[in-house]
Amino acid sequence: MRMWMWIAFFVVANLIGVTVFKAAVTLPWDEALVPALLTLPLIALAALGATRIVAAWQNPEE
Repeated sequence: MRMWMWIAFFVVANLIGVTVFKAAVTLPWDEALVPALLTLPLIALAALGATRIVAAWQNPEE
């Protein structure tokens, strides 16, 4: 159960991260400042989700 929650978190973080990165790249500079600042924390959240998925995969709860 815990692994599925981390997988859902990883998918949501990646979807939001891709959308924010796309906005940061395609919008004019004055409108892209906030998405550009949000890109790094969302990448960090996706990396956290990936590491938690691997940890849950290697140590399954009985």
